[in-house]
Parts: sequence; structure tokens; C-alpha cells
Amino acid sequence: MQKPHLSVFLLLVLTAWCFGDAPMASLPSADAARIEKHLPGVVLGPAEKVPPLSDVTDWYPLQDAMFRYDRPVAADKKVTLVLTSGVREPGTPVGSPREGWKMTVSDGATRYISQRADAGIVIPSEVSTANGLIIRLNPPEPVVLTGLKPGKIDKRDIKVKIYDVHEPTVVSHSGTVTCTWADLGGWRVKVPKGEFDTRLVRVTYDGSVGPASVSAQKYVFLAPGIGAVAFTDAREISAFLFFNEDSDHGGVLRSIEKK
Repeated sequence: MQKPHLSVFLLLVLTAWCFGDAPMASLPSADAARIEKHLPGVVLGPAEKVPPLSDVTDWYPLQDAMFRYDRPVAADKKVTLVLTSGVREPGTPVGSPREGWKMTVSDGATRYISQRADAGIVIPSEVSTANGLIIRLNPPEPVVLTGLKPGKIDKRDIKVKIYDVHEPTVVSHSGTVTCTWADLGGWRVKVPKGEFDTRLVRVTYDGSVGPASVSAQKYVFLAPGIGAVAFTDAREISAFLFFNEDSDHGGVLRSIEKK
């Protein structure tokens, strides 16, 4: 009996790996490749019983806490996100007792967060302390959208205006970025903090602001009761103005310190 040719055997092995054994075989190949590049070994496989993003407080709880992340591709680098509550939510009347929230990133940016019943968690504005700039986003940039079914997308053109801290009435740069947000389903992941069933969110950006062009993808794995346990990029729209979009900004959750 004639033995199978070696090339045929290798093809069968490769086919089995691509369609059966690969943890992200059910994802589009471009998405799977980007995630594996920036978060190698993090995804264990699909998690079909993960509930949908129906209540933002379950998937992105606003709490006073510090989140520490490791860089999976650069072990010597870390990133820290600090969520804190404020006396007043920006956009409400001065003196209003309505509590606001902000996120401070280890690179010096402070993002003001708004929780909206009809939308979810969004970012209307940001202050880049390192660059002395105020960034306004209209409509706000989505972080976690609720009520959007898997496979559906939310696409919005966001007008971006950037002001100097010392001249907050004068627009230094402006432009428009198309932001497309999608829920890519449930996935089991492993990070230093442990294993989690998550929902995968993909956000793509395309446009320009002042001298900077924006064309990028971001992936975030959200765990109920915690928030982001892994991501391929911590930057928001404004940060693309100051950093090379090809540099690695992935993160995997190491610890949470609640106040």
C-alpha cells in the first residue's frame, strides 16, 4: 500500500490545528492574529455560556480601585489604571451633588467617565497632563455599550477638539474619527490574576485629528464584576496623537487594590 505523501500529512495536521485545536479558530483570522500577537497564550477558548452585555454595572463596575497590568510582550513594563470618584460629574451644574468618575492612566492622562442609562460607559473628555491639553469628544467615545447584540456593531463619527490648558477657548487641533464598536462573544482567558469567562469587545478607529492620522484596532476582554482583565491597547482616541500606533500597549491583569 502506498504511504501518504508527507505534504498531504502536513496539510491535514495544519487543517486540524486551524479549525479544531486553535483557541480562536472561530474568530476572523485577522482578529485572532492581532490578539495572539499582543496577548500570546491568553485566550484559552470560547465560552458559550457567558451572558451578554445587558447591564454596564456588571461588566464595568465604577469603584475606587487601582488596577495593575503586566505587559505580556514586554515583561519589564507595567501599566496602572486608577478609578476614582469625584465630588461632581463634569457637565453637570457646578455644585451639583451628582458623583462623577475619572480614570487616571500611568502615562499621565485623566479620562472623565460618564455612565448613561441609554448607552453604557463613555468618555466625553480627557486631560492629557503630560502634554497640557484638554480633549473633547462629541459624541463621547464608547468604552462599554450595553444592549448591543453579538455580531451587531455601533458605528459613530466622533468630532474631536483639542485645547491648550492655558487657552481652553481656543481650538488647537480638530478632526473626526470613525469609531466602530462590536461584541465578539464569550471567551475564556488566563491572566496573572487568574482565569475568567469574559466577553470580547473590538473597537476600531479610522480618521484624523490635526496632523495625526488614526487607523487602529483595540481588543478588550471584560469580566463580570471586574472590568478589563486583558486588552491589546490602553490608549483612547487622544493618545493616538502622541504615540506610535505600532508600539505594543497590551496588558494582562496582575492585581486589583480596592479602596
